[in-house]
Amino acid sequence: MANNSNWDGQSQAKVLGFKIFVFILNTFGLNPAYFFLRLVAFYYFLFSKPNKYIKEYFMKAHGYSSFKARLAVYKNNFLLGQTIIDKVAVMAGAKNPFKVIHKNGKMLEDLSAIGKGGILVSAHIGNWEVAGQGLNRLGTPFNILMYTNEKEDVKEYMDGVMKEKKINIISIDEETKSHIIELHKAFSNNELVVMHGDRYREGAKTFTTNFFGIPAKFPAGPFIMAAKFGVPLCIVFAVKTDKHTYEFSIEEPIKVDRVRGEAQLEKVCMDLLQQYVFHVESMARKYPHQWFNYYDFWKQ
Repeated sequence: MANNSNWDGQSQAKVLGFKIFVFILNTFGLNPAYFFLRLVAFYYFLFSKPNKYIKEYFMKAHGYSSFKARLAVYKNNFLLGQTIIDKVAVMAGAKNPFKVIHKNGKMLEDLSAIGKGGILVSAHIGNWEVAGQGLNRLGTPFNILMYTNEKEDVKEYMDGVMKEKKINIISIDEETKSHIIELHKAFSNNELVVMHGDRYREGAKTFTTNFFGIPAKFPAGPFIMAAKFGVPLCIVFAVKTDKHTYEFSIEEPIKVDRVRGEAQLEKVCMDLLQQYVFHVESMARKYPHQWFNYYDFWKQ
């Protein structure tokens, strides 16, 4: 969660919190961890300032009354905690593995068959880290693009508890642009790059389009990358459908020709963005409580 109206590329997660839940998971299992989570979620429900933005989301996007939105915020906080526990459980090799239902799984094979690599763009809805484990079945290497200022202590700790690390992290370096070289290598090797398309940092290039009928800014990065490298883009989601089940869904790959001119670039990117937003809205309507963007999304 972010502490102000702008997302700063960092997570609020603390190492101690991860350690506590890893201990509970490995010692007692998933259910006791969920039970303990109710207390944690209630604390955040009462005292977390960014919850005002989630309440605003329920009212603006779904038309909830103030009272109904307030109740929805607690459910949202509890579900967020569940997704974090589930992610830790999978990474730490804890008991009670999750069932993952793959919807349109053939699309991943179609993407791999194109031979240009590709971009999987998701959103902060559900928990793609858990359901995305299914990417391993392709046998195609995949990379996660993320900001360099993610909490290093949390990353280091989670690297230590992960039993199988089958992903490569490409860090975005705004100064050296070294990530561009790594991305080029990945696409040349027919690898996949996974990223989110619903958060941006202040100062980053954005495109504006309507989200639930209200203008909102989205990061330009995923769409510019697809256009400039000329690689296909797939929109993917992973949502929790019940206590032990996730659904991983993927839309048909969008083939993108390599673009060079700036005017054409913006046109192609806006088209990709609008397709992306259409699917994000559809998923948010279906799973409204699994929207996990804790900042002023519609900031003008």
